[in-house]
Amino acid sequence: MSMTPIALAASTSAPASSDTLSRGASGFPSPADDYREAPLDLHHHLVRRPASTFFMRLEGDDHRHAGLHHGDLLVIDRAISPRPGHWLVAAIDGELSVLHLERREAQLYLAPSRPGLATLPFEADDDRLWGVICYAIHALPAMGEEPAEPSCLR
Repeated sequence: MSMTPIALAASTSAPASSDTLSRGASGFPSPADDYREAPLDLHHHLVRRPASTFFMRLEGDDHRHAGLHHGDLLVIDRAISPRPGHWLVAAIDGELSVLHLERREAQLYLAPSRPGLATLPFEADDDRLWGVICYAIHALPAMGEEPAEPSCLR
């Protein structure tokens, strides 16, 4: 499985105003106009530490059981200290891979999703660690469709 890094856009802020979608009022203005929310900024919700956050596109279906699908956009924070239960990106044999951090007795292991592959011992200062996956964003397909080809995007 491989991963494709994605560069951040130069500007990650939301549009300055959402007024382009509003309609002109005829007669009495709506009292609800006083309670408009700020425009939605996904960067604000998904990126806590911009200097250490990266996006990658997941390639391969090894992690479907965990809700990670081919083509998902992964939000990875390199400043988070990994804990058991976290999904991680680690450099294994020169390739970035998605692995699960698990604890068995007193030892931590990087566990691959594919059965039959060996787990790898993990130490807190392990230089193979690339970052902790915070979010996986994917389109929601209709029932019975493959996640990579949802009808809502066609």
